[in-house]
Amino acid sequence: MQQRRISAPVSSQLAGPGPAASSAKDVASAGLGKGDDVDKSRAKLNPLTYPKSDEPFNEELFRNPTAEYRGCPFWAWNTKLNKEQLRRQIDVFEAMGLGGFHIHSRVGLDTEYLGAEFLNLVEFCVDYAESKGMLAALYDEDKWPSGTVGGRLTEQYPEHLAKHLLLTPNFKDDTPQHYLVARYSIRLDDSGCLASATVLDRDQNPADGGDLWYAYVENIGIFGYRYVDTMSRPAIKQFIKMTHERYKAKVGNRFGSTIPCIFTDEPQFFLKRMLPDPASKSDVHLPWTTDFPLSFKQEYGPQADILRDLPQVVWNLPSGKPSAARWQFHDHTCERFVSAFTDQIGAWCAKNNLMLDGHMQMEDTLWSQTAAIGEAMRCYRGQQIPGMDLLFDDREFNTAKQVSSVARQKGRRAAMSELYGVTHWTFTFEGHKGCGDWQAALGITFRVQHLAWVSMAGEGKRDYPASIGYQSPWCLEYSYIEDHFARVAMALTRGRSVTRVAVFHPLESYWLSYGPESSNGEARWRDQAFRELTDWLLFGLVDFDFVSEGLLPSQFRGTHGKKLHVGECAYDVVILPNLRTLRSTSRAILGQFAQAGGKIFVAGQHPEFVDAQIPERPLRIELSRSLQWDRNVILAALDHYRDIRIISSEGSPAHESSNLLYQMREDGAERFVFICNIDRNSLFSGHVQLKGAWDVQVLDTLAGKQHTQRATQVGGWTTFPYKFDGCASLLLRLKPADLISHVNLLTVQSPSRCKNPTETQVQMGDINFSEPNVLMLDIADYNIQGQGWQGPQEILQIDNDVRARLSLPQKSGGYKQPWTIPQSKRKPVSDVHLRFHYEIIGDIPSHAYLAIEIPEDSEIKNNGVLLNLSVGANEWWVDEDITKVPIPARSMKVGVNTLTMQVPFGILTNLERLYILGDFSVKLDGTKAVMQNMDMSRVGWGDITTMGLPFYAGNVSYEFILVVDKQSKAVLSVPEFSSPVLAVDQLVQGGWKRRGRIAFQPRQLNLGILEAGVYTYRITAFGNRYNAFGHLHLPDGSRDCNPDMWRTKSRAWTDEYRIKPIGVLKAPTVLLTELDDLRLETEQVDETPAEPGQQDGCSPMSAQSSPESPGWVIIDCDTIDHF
Repeated sequence: MQQRRISAPVSSQLAGPGPAASSAKDVASAGLGKGDDVDKSRAKLNPLTYPKSDEPFNEELFRNPTAEYRGCPFWAWNTKLNKEQLRRQIDVFEAMGLGGFHIHSRVGLDTEYLGAEFLNLVEFCVDYAESKGMLAALYDEDKWPSGTVGGRLTEQYPEHLAKHLLLTPNFKDDTPQHYLVARYSIRLDDSGCLASATVLDRDQNPADGGDLWYAYVENIGIFGYRYVDTMSRPAIKQFIKMTHERYKAKVGNRFGSTIPCIFTDEPQFFLKRMLPDPASKSDVHLPWTTDFPLSFKQEYGPQADILRDLPQVVWNLPSGKPSAARWQFHDHTCERFVSAFTDQIGAWCAKNNLMLDGHMQMEDTLWSQTAAIGEAMRCYRGQQIPGMDLLFDDREFNTAKQVSSVARQKGRRAAMSELYGVTHWTFTFEGHKGCGDWQAALGITFRVQHLAWVSMAGEGKRDYPASIGYQSPWCLEYSYIEDHFARVAMALTRGRSVTRVAVFHPLESYWLSYGPESSNGEARWRDQAFRELTDWLLFGLVDFDFVSEGLLPSQFRGTHGKKLHVGECAYDVVILPNLRTLRSTSRAILGQFAQAGGKIFVAGQHPEFVDAQIPERPLRIELSRSLQWDRNVILAALDHYRDIRIISSEGSPAHESSNLLYQMREDGAERFVFICNIDRNSLFSGHVQLKGAWDVQVLDTLAGKQHTQRATQVGGWTTFPYKFDGCASLLLRLKPADLISHVNLLTVQSPSRCKNPTETQVQMGDINFSEPNVLMLDIADYNIQGQGWQGPQEILQIDNDVRARLSLPQKSGGYKQPWTIPQSKRKPVSDVHLRFHYEIIGDIPSHAYLAIEIPEDSEIKNNGVLLNLSVGANEWWVDEDITKVPIPARSMKVGVNTLTMQVPFGILTNLERLYILGDFSVKLDGTKAVMQNMDMSRVGWGDITTMGLPFYAGNVSYEFILVVDKQSKAVLSVPEFSSPVLAVDQLVQGGWKRRGRIAFQPRQLNLGILEAGVYTYRITAFGNRYNAFGHLHLPDGSRDCNPDMWRTKSRAWTDEYRIKPIGVLKAPTVLLTELDDLRLETEQVDETPAEPGQQDGCSPMSAQSSPESPGWVIIDCDTIDHF
């Protein structure tokens, strides 16, 4: 078995087409939806309005979607920026199939934010993106949350600091940042409810046995951060002037074309912090702004006095009585935030032909929305592209539905998600697809991946990996994922959603229960019910939109046709889910809808109050039907309004498996349907039923092909069988059955007889590695200022200790940006000496390198031999800032070796792990790693980390021989692997030819029909960087990857290396099915070109064109009749 290595950097391997270029004519249409009151004549070119989706369906566009349909990731500008480096990375994005990027200042930026050099580089990237037909989106802040211009706004204008109201039992002296506005006597009853609340004069003491509480206004920012007052219009106007106007002056001529949008990230007001229990004497924090009492009175009438009624916001009233003041407070904080922030910025964007994308803080639950922003849906009012974010590989169906509901009602095709954040290096292509598929089914069309780094230097490498860029060894395979989502978006931006059900959002009823946490049983139940109904409807295959009562008055368009018209949407049915209060405007609109013949279902609890007040007469919802709070009852009531059913092979509806989600679009006479299986492991087999008589065409999103699906029409439904493998998705194009377009008659091969398949073990050949092996050095002794050697200690803990001893700031999430640090404060404070030890058993490697982020003016010796740090200045490993320095063989020895560093240490110095690279093996035993000879006979199928490669971070390729005795259909099966994706190539005429990829269930690849002979294949298991750059000393159980997870202590730390498996874990097999007497059959299929790499006698036999796609049934004797 021979070992070969390829060590060329990724940038030198880039090849192949990226997203097709868009001409100025192609990238057309308005930047705004139909519901926006703006000058639409200015907005004609923004590509994210998807103007091509107004044109007839274009098969070539489906095969190769243009940039606007593709992902546009955060591009983390996190170092001293270099034009040529930026150019190279844009080339990588193109090769990855991405449509563009969001320029995002992140931790580590050492070029002045919004300074002349920064803006010149923005302009350069915009120009270069434009030359490639890509998008160059902007981001409105240095790091996040948005609003401070990297801290400059509140530094220059301290009056714009975020404010909050502090309610406390503790007296404090007034200061300019902290002043008293009210004093209260608070008395609670035996149940902890508010018995009385009296406003006291400044010197008055409680006389009714109550407790004394003080209300102070504080303007000190948020979380110890000088955050801006997001409820103040003047503050946000200044933010626009200092940020958006700066971009406009530099690159405004590209707004609405190459620059389609600007991202705002996690704006919020001061987080509401309530009492843990009614009797607690803890502090309460509530959002505030200077003129809040005045605007509150203007909104709710002269009798409204928020300072008088403030105790009702904090404590519950007796006997379940509603507090109108509490409801109004939450309503008004939301309105002040939205009108100041998203409305004002969105209006500026509309005026300047730009779209505002991004997302709010804490959008997912009723509790989190109330605490941080008031209401998520109202926040989207001013956004041209409503958006969400998703941390981890979680599922937030309600968040996505809130976003897509507003987008649909505003007549928008674009709904954004910032996704894949906090998923780490180990996240697979299966994860990318699965996480994105359910969001596409719920209406997300514009993907902003989190994130791609310019640099891995310093904290950059710990900034929520993985990097979706050149540092990941799978980057050039990523077009497989991007092409899929671009094709899905190309279809799901056409026409409008078929959504017949409107669900009134329960948030405003939740506000009434938002009080002390221990008495919040009702609040917790309401959040649970919020999730339950969404799950019941979505998995019951009943699509719906949320309706925001705060937005409804401005969206209401009438009730003609027995439908409730909300913006651009029309609904047949309204569900009121466990509402406790209704707005008077909602009550009136529902009355009109009922009188027009619309259906209203009251699910669970009936509303009791109007505008959070007890009405004069008991509240009745006219002509409504009451439903028990039960999944089956609610779904049965909605059955008449469904457009799709999926019945399992056992005859049960799909919702009993809770795995399938869908979206349906109506595009003139046609429809598009997207269905996905959110279970990445389990199969769902059954029948898809679509209301109406349709000609069904399958659009293969992984191959860019299409074919006709045989179906039957029975009882007004079109039905066909289908198998959804784990992580499968299905995209359909439906044409009315009486308007079937002509399809070509093609001749395809089908077997007349098949022999029983036989499973064949493959014969292992050579194993190749794309990079040298790795010995990681992260434990060292250290000496500060000649105070004596200490340790051994892990390198980042050494960094913490050095900073503490030298009175330098610790590195963490709040670490000061380098661009803010003047040269005078960058000088070294002291020398730090480091001493690493490593052991060699066996032969000394002939070629070895030290991979290192070289600290400025440092000195490195190996066993006393000075290393020449300039020799490898142009060679790097993984990242351009990790330099490869040759280690002379003469400086290494058998036994224990010592590598020393002398580092002049200052505020910006990075102490990081070291890596020795070379042709050797590594034996890892708990906490000890030893270098020894590589024995390739030990390397094969299985976890390669146990075969001498525990820290290896590249790709591994396995060659194998397949012997075929007689013409057969061959299917490769790789049931167990730990790799982001597998690529399969065949040796053809001396060169490797791609046959496909394996990333999803059933983890098989159809190799096609093979004649008798000997075939050579190669499986490449693409690696990830976890075992070299992950938090290897973090005990098992935590999935977080925030930067501080690399600097844990105590029980959150282990001295052992927690390595993750990598490679093909079980030997693959090939299923060979001998074919007799091939005959020709005529099938009705769409004529499409063969996918590259599916020729030379290896093409699939059926009209379906992507046998590796999830959801495709591999043709064998048992399934031929299905086609």
